[in-house]
Amino acid sequence: MLQNGIYRSPLLLGFVLVAFMLLLLPAETLAAPTGSLVGFIYGSDMKTPVQNAVVKVRNVDDGKEYVSTPTDASGSYKLDKLKEGKYILGIAAPDGEYNFPYIMVVKGGEIGKLSLALKAGTASGLGQESTEPTEKEKVSFFKTPVGVAVLMVATTLALYGTFKLLEGKEEASPSKK
Repeated sequence: MLQNGIYRSPLLLGFVLVAFMLLLLPAETLAAPTGSLVGFIYGSDMKTPVQNAVVKVRNVDDGKEYVSTPTDASGSYKLDKLKEGKYILGIAAPDGEYNFPYIMVVKGGEIGKLSLALKAGTASGLGQESTEPTEKEKVSFFKTPVGVAVLMVATTLALYGTFKLLEGKEEASPSKK
């Protein structure tokens, strides 16, 4: 009697079903989603592919580093199984090391495409313009010390004038003289 009761237990049935489902599910689906990064590495002329360059990315959160295989004759690289997160990028090329100053985001289940050109002393991504001001560009007047002082004086005068206008106004009352 006791033996039949155990086999009809809903708790035991649930446990067996969950164990069976875990056996059928691949372990990769339970892990965090991963992404990939692919692209090409070009020389300073932005046309010549760089061979034997190694792309390295480092996770900003946990510091884990991922390294690609060396680039082929076309300059192509591929990084697989990158955890979802933020990464910084560096390249070890035959002519030197290159570190890029920006952070890229890798999303799980997606393939990021990033082609890079290597120039000594600068970090440039193809299709992106430099955000650093050049010597020929003029700085806005209001970003100079004189411009900031002019803004401060104008703001102070405007606030003082508003205060003086409101200061003289009192409520008119027949009982007050």
